[in-house]
Amino acid sequence: MSVSFFWRRTSADVIASSSPQELLDMTLNWREEDPDLCAAGQIAYAESHSGLMDRVLRECCPEQPAAALPVYGGEARTDAGTNPDGEVEEYVAVVVLAPDAVAAAAEVMAHAEYAAWIAAHPQRMTEIVPDLRHSTPWSDAWAKHLVEDLEDLEDFYAAAAAGDAVVKHQSC
Repeated sequence: MSVSFFWRRTSADVIASSSPQELLDMTLNWREEDPDLCAAGQIAYAESHSGLMDRVLRECCPEQPAAALPVYGGEARTDAGTNPDGEVEEYVAVVVLAPDAVAAAAEVMAHAEYAAWIAAHPQRMTEIVPDLRHSTPWSDAWAKHLVEDLEDLEDFYAAAAAGDAVVKHQSC
């Protein structure tokens, strides 16, 4: 099973006026609906290692509470659904960041020395990977891919820092 994580830029007005399902719909099937969104910097995504991205940012910036914002941090927006037993359950549909939180996340990303930290801590990365239940061991190829995804996320937040809000969604 592959886990993908999506970030989508939008306006604060959209965040305030949309239901959790409407916000979720903004991140679903974006490749089929508008293949230019990613190229335009409106959406970012990572496959299989969002947890590792979060962990690296927190470990390389331990003095900054805002290091928790870029990947998982923000305000959870919940919705309700019916489970297979017919019971109604609440679940987190998306997580949103208001423009001030987006600016804080962009600031962390701009100053996080994640590539240097990853290169300097291969043993720590080797420990983190199974801790996050990845079956593939840490490798130089994975390090390169992780740094590229973090660079893409840094670019995404830099573009969004000009007053945008962000909607986030994790898909399994």
